[in-house]
Amino acid sequence: MKKILIALGGNALIKQGQTGYFEEQLKNINSAAKKIAELTKKYQVVLTHGNGPQVGNLEIQMSCNDEIPKMPLDVEDAMTQGQIGYFIQKSLRNILPKKEIITIITEIEVNKKDKAFNNPTKPIGSFYSKEIIKKMKIKNFIEDSGRGYRKIVPSPEPKKIIQLKTIKELIEKGKIVVSCGGGGIPVIKQGKKYKGVEAVIDKDKASVLLANSLNIKEIVILTDVEFVFLNYKKENQKKLKKIKINELKKLLKKNEFGKGSMKPKIEACINFIEKGGKKAVITSLNKLIPALKGKTGTQITK
Repeated sequence: MKKILIALGGNALIKQGQTGYFEEQLKNINSAAKKIAELTKKYQVVLTHGNGPQVGNLEIQMSCNDEIPKMPLDVEDAMTQGQIGYFIQKSLRNILPKKEIITIITEIEVNKKDKAFNNPTKPIGSFYSKEIIKKMKIKNFIEDSGRGYRKIVPSPEPKKIIQLKTIKELIEKGKIVVSCGGGGIPVIKQGKKYKGVEAVIDKDKASVLLANSLNIKEIVILTDVEFVFLNYKKENQKKLKKIKINELKKLLKKNEFGKGSMKPKIEACINFIEKGGKKAVITSLNKLIPALKGKTGTQITK
């Protein structure tokens, strides 16, 4: 059975305008699970997911009470991996009771000298007005695709998936594996030991690293829009439907994509195909099935 990697965006799990209540997230994941379950008839599905809104919300929770010790960002990455993995595996198991669905709390090695540590770019958490985000005393923030301002944190490049061997073994046995959640937990190597670092790895880049490592030829990145757009939310916005990676590279050079939102997805898709992938699709959750048939979504090939 052909393998496919589905990368669920954190914003696909907490939709625009939602707060992220348990019931909201569970409803969204139940909706996603129905579509993913349908795919298991044809594909061996490998799942990853984002955690931008969730880890940002957890950051706020951690800061609300001085009596509760605040955890570092790598621990919050792990906490949200467990939370979202639990949602996904429970929803899928209720639809596919005969399937084993397993969440792997995944660590990913990064370079301790990565320039990202001195240049935060990755948005996390909710969208705020500029006035509110300043009142929250957040030092590093960015305007994100016309939707408001968000906190930004370092986002180093993923280099090595620590639990890759285990993930491979489980997939080879036909299990549905949820891994690299939120881009994985960023760790650096110090001598023979690993240490967590304060950062969030881009989940699409981590997903591509996983897909290439597993020799998967097709990936789908699910977000909150049906297509990648040029001039997003402007009068002259334009859908990108079928496009080659060389054309995307030219558009990247022109800074056509949001630095903290769509740009990393485009870079990840280019990297995936350059390293052996055949096709990458960017679309919304509710268009997953038709997008896989080539009827919608942004279809990226060599």
